[in-house]
Amino acid sequence: APDVLQDKCYFEYNGDPFLVPCDFVLDNLNCTSDATSLNDCTYTPLFQHHCTNEMHVGIGCAGTYEPPIITTTTASVPTIDEQTVTGVLSRHNWTDIGAVIDVTGSMASCYAQIDQWMALSQTNRLVQYFVFFNDGDKTPDANKVIGSTGGIYGVHTSEGIVKVLETLKTAKSSGSGGDGPENDIEAILYTIANCPTCENIIHIADNQVTPRDMSLLNKVTKPIKVIVCKLAAGTLVNEKLLDVAYKTGGSLHTLDSDIETLGSLKVNDTIKVGAGTYRLNASGFVRIA
Repeated sequence: APDVLQDKCYFEYNGDPFLVPCDFVLDNLNCTSDATSLNDCTYTPLFQHHCTNEMHVGIGCAGTYEPPIITTTTASVPTIDEQTVTGVLSRHNWTDIGAVIDVTGSMASCYAQIDQWMALSQTNRLVQYFVFFNDGDKTPDANKVIGSTGGIYGVHTSEGIVKVLETLKTAKSSGSGGDGPENDIEAILYTIANCPTCENIIHIADNQVTPRDMSLLNKVTKPIKVIVCKLAAGTLVNEKLLDVAYKTGGSLHTLDSDIETLGSLKVNDTIKVGAGTYRLNASGFVRIA
């Protein structure tokens, strides 16, 4: 090594000597034979030393570097139902939503992304109030009374994600749905009554069943935005869901379309929605093709 190193350190690499700027970092380094890290060793505080420039040591590395094995997971593809609800919400700038959600039967995929809706609600006031309904809390079908069937659970997003998910779980576990028809309109009325500041009422509806309480529709005082769930490709939109949207001055939404001009229709006018064509008569919509 050179006689005068000053602030340089002398190293050899593959037999070739060279000098590099250096400083002493550790002094009195003491490691046991099983040490695998400097954290397993003892030494003076960093940069505190009593060394001269000829007292440095070098560390040689041997062996072959094995890069860590990185595993990746493939994200699951959203279902048609998930794409429908998320797609409709992303196509509109609705805020202060009162979300009326059917949680009976196979509707789970229609609200699977509720945690994302909650996250958005914290930043841009997406959903203000959730209402989950199960058509009567296991009430026998013969005992279900229109307007007071029950099985309706409401929760404000301001109560937090844990409370929202607990309420959803309770609504699901407390009911079985029973017969096909459900208490959709009762749940909509409950939402409007309990969230007067909700500006946009959306109804995430099961296309495969019909509301049993359509007779209550004239009591609904706000436009209802119906998001049609459980609508398989090539199947027909339930006529009664068109009626809910039309008779409340609202709109109807599917995976790839937004029907927002229902209010301009007159009796005997026709409209094509998805795979079906419907005519408006005095009592509501009827499919004609």
